Amino acid sequence: MRSSLLGGLLYVVLFTACQKSGTPAPDNNNTITDSATVTVVNGYGSGKYKIGDTVNIWSAAIPDNAVFDSWTGITNLLQNSGEWHNSFVMPAQNVTVTASTKASVAYTLQYEKIKGVNILKNVYYYFPASPKGIAFLLHGTGGSAQNIANNYDWILMMRDLVNAGFAVVVTEAEEISLGTDTNGDGKLRWQTLPLDSTTSIDYANIKAIRDTFYARGYANRTIPLYAIGMSNGGAFSCSLSSLYKFKSGISYCAQGFQIIFNTSVIPFQFCMAKYDDNDEVGAKGDADALTYSQLLTGRGICSKYFLQDKSPAYPERFARRSDISIASSTAFFNELKTNHWMDAKNYMTVTADSLGPVLLANPTIYPTYKSFNVSQRLFVTDQIDEMYAAHHFFSDLNKTTIKFLTSQCQ
Repeated sequence: MRSSLLGGLLYVVLFTACQKSGTPAPDNNNTITDSATVTVVNGYGSGKYKIGDTVNIWSAAIPDNAVFDSWTGITNLLQNSGEWHNSFVMPAQNVTVTASTKASVAYTLQYEKIKGVNILKNVYYYFPASPKGIAFLLHGTGGSAQNIANNYDWILMMRDLVNAGFAVVVTEAEEISLGTDTNGDGKLRWQTLPLDSTTSIDYANIKAIRDTFYARGYANRTIPLYAIGMSNGGAFSCSLSSLYKFKSGISYCAQGFQIIFNTSVIPFQFCMAKYDDNDEVGAKGDADALTYSQLLTGRGICSKYFLQDKSPAYPERFARRSDISIASSTAFFNELKTNHWMDAKNYMTVTADSLGPVLLANPTIYPTYKSFNVSQRLFVTDQIDEMYAAHHFFSDLNKTTIKFLTSQCQ
């Protein structure tokens, strides 16, 4: 009996030992799963993500008297820790990142009419005591100096430029000032050709405005000049920076002209949108911009190329603007989501051009949109195009742009 009992106990011990060896107990500190958790402090994007997924994160709304500063945490994963909107590929570990802002330099954007070659031009500007450089900001087709001065994302760009020590100058195309299509192309915009300051009024006007600031003592000719333009303004930036030998130029959503990049020695950065829906840019323009960037670098001239991709909506997105509450932003997000304007992952499925008329025509379905004033409505539709990566200026590359101005490819 005793022998049987000992035998049974020995069997149990041996069986248990075999089970332990063949099937190890879970190690809670080293468990390998197919997903991990992202925690965003002072921002958005927290959640559980599959390993290998692209994760988007955003800072909380930037106060009107502040600028975005940086992300802290596992920042080596981020594309650029200086941008308020960032992304990374989800690693096989939990990630915590924290967004921070800092107080902005106090400044006031001045407005006045300054004499161009023939007429008074609308000009908005700010000059610090000792500017690092002067950045000319250039609107797109049908735009104006006022459009840039009042646009949320351009305001963020100006604020970042000022905090980086730059002067900013915003003016407009002659056709916009006159309200007349002087070259008969059916659009009001900068005239990019011919490339000279004698027969092309827009180049001559930039020179006249620049010289006015020199004469006033706001700056001197040793201070470098820069151009940052959107769409037609981006194409004009390409030509302007080459003609006047600016320190560098930036184009948003415009490929510029190969004839310029064949010979230009001016560093140039392209910030393109992957789903650009402009008939003069689009996918071909995105591809051409990459070709021109490679053309410059092949000749030893610094150039960088960025292609902005879609990013998902999130409930607080529209509260980036200080006069839209988180509650209103969330309500509008839910109106878009409920009416199937987003996919399962909250990516917008249409551009603002398609969606805007629907929102206006159905106030009972979109009561939050109806409650917005005209300026707020323009803002939220701008945000839709930015999330869609359509043909629209975006502030997601502000710090990247300023880094290019200051150091180019160094």
